[in-house]
Amino acid sequence: MSKNIYTILLKEQCADTLLPSEIKVKILSEGGQIWIQPDGFGGKCAMDGEGYPIGIEIWQGRLRLIIFDDINSEDPQIIDLENARETCRLDND
Repeated sequence: MSKNIYTILLKEQCADTLLPSEIKVKILSEGGQIWIQPDGFGGKCAMDGEGYPIGIEIWQGRLRLIIFDDINSEDPQIIDLENARETCRLDND
């Protein structure tokens, strides 16, 4: 199983922000999944600097996001992306 880790700098996108803001983000590709770790964010069962609170995977043939949005909870929010398929676009006749 191959494992790749990339680091990027995520930058503030709101033009109305007075102070520029940026966060270092690690992206882990392992076992057919992608995991994202913004610096300073993690998960309940992971040591500081080790957790990846955002994931993307295919589960039972469906693309989904896995979001651990509360560091005090082991339960993720799972977002099924099937309705975001381009083939699901409604015609605007």
